Amino acid sequence: MNPRGSHSSASGGGREDCWSEEATGTLIEAWGQRYLRLNRGNLRQKDWQEVAAAVNDGAKSRRTDVQCKNRIDTLKKKYKVERAKPSPSKWPFFQRLDYLIGANNSSGTKKPPPVSFPVNPKSSAFLKGSKTTESSFDDDDDAADEVKKEHRVEDVGLSDGAACRELARAILKFGEIYERVESSKQQQMMELERQRMEFAKDLEFQRMNMFVDAQLEMEKLKRQKLLTRTGKKH
Repeated sequence: MNPRGSHSSASGGGREDCWSEEATGTLIEAWGQRYLRLNRGNLRQKDWQEVAAAVNDGAKSRRTDVQCKNRIDTLKKKYKVERAKPSPSKWPFFQRLDYLIGANNSSGTKKPPPVSFPVNPKSSAFLKGSKTTESSFDDDDDAADEVKKEHRVEDVGLSDGAACRELARAILKFGEIYERVESSKQQQMMELERQRMEFAKDLEFQRMNMFVDAQLEMEKLKRQKLLTRTGKKH
């Protein structure tokens, strides 16, 4: 067996005979629905895994998400080649791909043309089931959003109550600090007044001492004068 041929079969992006017409049709349907749902955006890995599951449903050969992606890339290249031809293409997948990736259909306003290739009934059932599952997921998401909104309202209420408690606690703490400051001021004023009174007493005491000393000195001088006069008379 040719190694290159086996590699192409494993990757899913090489020879056209690696994919049957039925498997290719199922692939285009599964990929196209998700491609349109994403506004013709790139599919994520989860989307490719769902596409691979749709292709593998009831199929003999199993395809991976990477093989499906490579096959779509190959089909896009084939579409460009067919579109470049002057005559209308007889390729069975041309109309569907022209609707999906054609330049004139980028806005997605036209309805898809009927598909002429066969589709596995089990694959169709799988696609319908995936839609139902997605709608149930959407309902669950809506319910989860409602629960989140209720939690937000409760959180807001709790945060308001906590804010009021914090504000009251801050006011009480400020009052305690203010009271301590005022008490300290009063104590300082009382201490200053006490020191002033003691200083005034000391001054008064020193003044009295000086006055008494002066009186005593004057009395001494008077006595000395009297004694001097008396001595002269004798």
